[in-house]
Amino acid sequence: MMFKPSIKSPLRHLLIGFLVCTLLLGGAGISLVESPASAGSVDDAKRKVSQIADQLEAAEEEVDRLSEELAIAVENKRQLEVEIVSTEVEIAAKQTELGGVQGQMSDLAIEAFVGGGRGGSISGLLAPGGGPNESVQRQYLTEIALNVGLASSDQLDALITDLDDLQGRLERDRSDAEDLAARITQDEVTTQNEIDKLFALNAKAERELGQAISAERARRAAAAAAAAREDAERITGGRGDGGGSGNGGGSNPEPFDPGSVPPSSSRGAIAVAAAKSQVGVRYIKYMSREGVGFDCSGLTAWAWEQAGVSIPHQSRQQFNTTARVPIAYIEPGDLIYFYSPITHVGIYIGGGMMVDAPGPGRFVRYAAVTFSKVVGVSRPG
Repeated sequence: MMFKPSIKSPLRHLLIGFLVCTLLLGGAGISLVESPASAGSVDDAKRKVSQIADQLEAAEEEVDRLSEELAIAVENKRQLEVEIVSTEVEIAAKQTELGGVQGQMSDLAIEAFVGGGRGGSISGLLAPGGGPNESVQRQYLTEIALNVGLASSDQLDALITDLDDLQGRLERDRSDAEDLAARITQDEVTTQNEIDKLFALNAKAERELGQAISAERARRAAAAAAAAREDAERITGGRGDGGGSGNGGGSNPEPFDPGSVPPSSSRGAIAVAAAKSQVGVRYIKYMSREGVGFDCSGLTAWAWEQAGVSIPHQSRQQFNTTARVPIAYIEPGDLIYFYSPITHVGIYIGGGMMVDAPGPGRFVRYAAVTFSKVVGVSRPG
């Protein structure tokens, strides 16, 4: 989010001295001039800016996490609703099949009693003089009739068991969907509250600190990019030694076979170019529309779709349905995941940088990868 360069708070005089002394801007190529602010005042201003920048970063991270959690919950609810409809259709089919089997068994019983059964030997039991004990004859007849329908009886039992299982699954899915809907309603409130807090903090920073906070955040972004570039060189420099984990970062990665790493392809470059083309497009939850809006997984899904590869519009599903890559073998185009459980994904573009859709109120951007926070890397194409 961009901040207006206005300074209207009582800190104005302190910040003028602070900015003139170029403590936030690095001082390269800028001449120092006299400042009315004391060293203590400048230090206080610097601490204030740093504190607000820390708060903004923490608030943005929390909003991003909550927003993706909400998107995942909504997608899970949608899948549950699809499963419920599918189960209802399956139950209807089983009920139709059950009715057919029951009718078949009824026909068999009638045939056995009235027509003498398939063997033609039953009708004689009902004929006059069939035996001295009519009750015994009828019991025998009943047993024969049941035996005639034995195979269908087994089929009937199986159908009834299947229907019971399906009904149980349907009830569980409906209960889960209701619980999830209630949770989504609450999560929407929680997420919106955090978004409101973030916007209020941004507005406060603009009013009180103006250019100072923008300069500090730019300085931090540049420092993060430089650190990420060094980390990327160090991490990828370990290729071929059997180190690195298929799950991303970690201080003690498990050994693996380098030959098992899925090969990269030209499709990765296409996905990277697509993602870069959307830098500056607004973050919109649940969306994946070129030039209009994206959430984080919507951006990565769209970028790879341009390369001819279809992946789910959900960060955890993307991780679970694409080939895992040891972090030492990360290449441009790979998807890079954060938090546990996963609630954010970006597309790696090389040099320690990624393109991602960060969260509400912001836009698709270039961002430095904090490799210590990476929980996984995968390769769709």
